[in-house]
Amino acid sequence: MEKMTQKINHKKWVIATLILLTSSLSLSLCTALTLKEAAVADPARQLSKEEKLPSSVANAVLRMASQRTGLQASQLRIVKYKQIYTNGCLNLPRPAEGCTKINMPAWEVTVKARQQSLVYRSDRNGSQIRLNEAASSIVDANLPKSVVSAVLQDATQNWGLPANTGRIINAKQAEWAYGCEVSTFPYPCDPIVVEGWQVTIESGQKRWIYNTDKVGSQVQLYQRQIPTNDAKKLPPAVAEQVLKLASEHLTLPISQLLITKTQQQTWSNGCLGLPSPVERCRGDITPGWRVTVEGKPKQYQVYRTDKSADQIKTEAIGEMPPRKDSLPNFIAKVVLQDASKRLKIPTSQLYILEGRGQTWSNTCFDLPGTENSCAQAMIPGWQVAVDGNGKTLVYRLDRSGSQFKVER
Repeated sequence: MEKMTQKINHKKWVIATLILLTSSLSLSLCTALTLKEAAVADPARQLSKEEKLPSSVANAVLRMASQRTGLQASQLRIVKYKQIYTNGCLNLPRPAEGCTKINMPAWEVTVKARQQSLVYRSDRNGSQIRLNEAASSIVDANLPKSVVSAVLQDATQNWGLPANTGRIINAKQAEWAYGCEVSTFPYPCDPIVVEGWQVTIESGQKRWIYNTDKVGSQVQLYQRQIPTNDAKKLPPAVAEQVLKLASEHLTLPISQLLITKTQQQTWSNGCLGLPSPVERCRGDITPGWRVTVEGKPKQYQVYRTDKSADQIKTEAIGEMPPRKDSLPNFIAKVVLQDASKRLKIPTSQLYILEGRGQTWSNTCFDLPGTENSCAQAMIPGWQVAVDGNGKTLVYRLDRSGSQFKVER
């Protein structure tokens, strides 16, 4: 009797367990279905990784790529696509275009067209499509080999491209102008328009963008690009002021300069931790930035700024002491080296009080000379005042710094 009772209890336990498992499975299935229905009902949900590219988007992108390349749609191939979120301009705004700030689901689609790779962004149904030129590899088939050779040679010899590593990723016919890259005091800018090419070279993550004439006999670096997370942290207003001063120091266009490193700093005084012999520094703690700028390869300037870049100073580099003037480095070097000899003190103990552009009316830089020794001529140049242990020297120089006189 006792054994029969145990069998009945065991049977009841098995049935109860089966009922419980069945209920749990039904609940899980209902929950899964409910979540799926909710996801479908919510257009702002996170896009599923398994979602396929809509045919309306694929067809629209291929049609646009065909128009751009002149190839038939059958000669094009979509090699990659992914789902992204953008603003109303697909994060590719046109000049002066207002973009709605919404988290809009969109597509990024890569099309292979022979040797070219075109990256498009599309809204969800293909009604708005834009080419992301910066991410594309678009090379005009008519690009002369002489242009390719010229830009690769210049980038290797002058701008740090490792030999035999560069590849052309973009090339298009373009008009460009030169003659206004760097300020030419006291003369106004006089640009010259050239018909030719704009060519982009890539090596690793670095890019060099060149402008050339039609055959590559005239080549000019337009811009260098390097991805750096540090530079993105720097406030745009600070970056603008630092690059402007670096352009004057290094006599290079801003587009050829690279910000390679930035650090937030707190300076111990109002002189950014670089007091000069002629300054009185407030003892205030001053938050700001330390910014490294690269000119030509291995040519660096390190700047210190306050929070808003109202104050900017260069750190000492080589034989150059800390500075706050905007003279070209080659002019500052001429003056400091001569002042060091005259005052018999190292350049590290000198400080440039002032440096400005000046135009002299004769070859004596408007200083007294011997009879008939000064020819009348307009001489653009510089006037620079230097302090050394309390003694001041004032220099008058021509534009190149090859000729100068010291005021007595």
